Amino acid sequence: MSKYNLSRRRFIEGSLASALLYGAGSLPVFKQNAWGMAEPLNNRVLIDLFLNGAPDFRHLVVPAFDSTPGSFGAKYWANRERSHNLDADGIAGLQRTQQSRWEEDFFPITVGGSGWSNNVVDASNLNGGVTFGIWKEAGWLIKMFQEGNVAMIFNAVGSTNRAHDLSQLMAYQGDLSIDLDDGGRSGWGGRLARAAGGRAIALEDTSSPFTFGPVGQPGVNGYNPNAIDNSQLLTVSDSRDFGLVESELNGNPFIRGQYDEKMGRAAGNYYAALRQENIGNTYQKFLDHEFNIRAFGGEIQQRLSQVPVPQLIESLMEGANGINPGPNNNPIEREVLSITRFGRQILSAYDMIALNDLSTGVNGNGVALNPRVLSMGYGRWDSHAGQRLVDPSLVADPNNPRVNRGIENGLKDIFGGPSVAEQNVPHGGLSALWESINGLNRQNVAFTIYGEFGRQIRDNGRGGTDHGSGTMMMVIGENVRGGVYGEIFPQEEIPRYDEAPNRTPEIEGRSEFDTFFSKVCDWVSPDSGSIIFPRTATDFSGQKPLEEVNGMFDNLFS
Repeated sequence: MSKYNLSRRRFIEGSLASALLYGAGSLPVFKQNAWGMAEPLNNRVLIDLFLNGAPDFRHLVVPAFDSTPGSFGAKYWANRERSHNLDADGIAGLQRTQQSRWEEDFFPITVGGSGWSNNVVDASNLNGGVTFGIWKEAGWLIKMFQEGNVAMIFNAVGSTNRAHDLSQLMAYQGDLSIDLDDGGRSGWGGRLARAAGGRAIALEDTSSPFTFGPVGQPGVNGYNPNAIDNSQLLTVSDSRDFGLVESELNGNPFIRGQYDEKMGRAAGNYYAALRQENIGNTYQKFLDHEFNIRAFGGEIQQRLSQVPVPQLIESLMEGANGINPGPNNNPIEREVLSITRFGRQILSAYDMIALNDLSTGVNGNGVALNPRVLSMGYGRWDSHAGQRLVDPSLVADPNNPRVNRGIENGLKDIFGGPSVAEQNVPHGGLSALWESINGLNRQNVAFTIYGEFGRQIRDNGRGGTDHGSGTMMMVIGENVRGGVYGEIFPQEEIPRYDEAPNRTPEIEGRSEFDTFFSKVCDWVSPDSGSIIFPRTATDFSGQKPLEEVNGMFDNLFS
């Protein structure tokens, strides 16, 4: 007897969210494969991390403090004291200043000068150089940038408005021209997976519209990206607890404890019978989802029984003690700080990479798991107040993982980890994943990290920042041509700091995200970018006031 504990509630939620309401598709057929250990990646995989709520990346990457009146550094720090919560630091006896916050909490990096040789692109500072700082507790991001693996794309545009719902839909679909009535269209991750001949796998509790597939195959008659077919979508919110209840035929259903198996067998037979009937497209999608989970669940569990959870990832999970201790070998829990389910997404991402060769099926015909797009999410970024909370206990016990520090908890969850300057610190989520897939051809993995829009250039008086336009987006990987893309701190912003209090000065958007995400698609699946983002197939640089379109991203990947 085997039992795979996907609860009825979670199954129904995932089915409805990722399948039931959207188009139909043919049922896949699968092939049995021998069990084995983790296998190196044979194909390129995109891991998309969407930061729902729109983070203030000007809190993570900041200009150097500058006391020169009228300089960018002086304007930024004078207008960001409350969002950096410098006054509150005083209650813990630190008596912080703008300059001490910069010097103590940020790792300085100078790019664009004569001594910089890391393939950096900066439209205005190639000769003189510009210094910025990355928050020191984002150690993995610092390390990866220093190694040339991070493309920071400044002044990026992910939305035409400041409404979360519509902006998120634009980001999921990769289309700035849509409105809220266009929710029935495919996502750019689903289109990429289909173009690559593989599968989009949603690692969140509910499948993101980013993973919704199109109808048909690109380049084939009948292809329709403005409709949805999720027959190949797999939702794996917890890879170590994935599947449906199964039972052996010789089990005794009257023995106490075997009723779940009896009901599982009955449900399996019921859905199998329904698949033989012509019941309409809506219900077909639900059945496809059930069949995918039932077909893959058992084989995933059997394979994973031979694949241990990497220690660095186990330390992110709730209840794992002492495996990944903090400074001074403090044996506290090092679970992720803000959203513990993010640790499960990290583990599920590792497992899908480790099982990339898996196939399953019946009657000797089948299709592999073949993950090409993995979707992750992390929310709670809408920081209109309390962007950086400071608690006196943070000073008394700097290792306490449950101190609320506003968005800095999330930044540490995602980007935290050892760096060249700070080696004795715990791994955050991406750092633990990155180290754990070393040896599995991780050069075939790239990350895209972004939110739906930016924030304002000055705080709002309540310790937070309000919705804005331009922002920073990131592409990370060993094949990424790392550096700075776009003008980091546009000088045109300086007078905006002095606009009237009722104004909402913001970062000017210059690079719309399809111009560089299309290059990510080309890397995953050659020549797919113009299919995933059709607008990039034509020269549109003269149609919009975008300064950073023409050729800037042509060499985003080496």
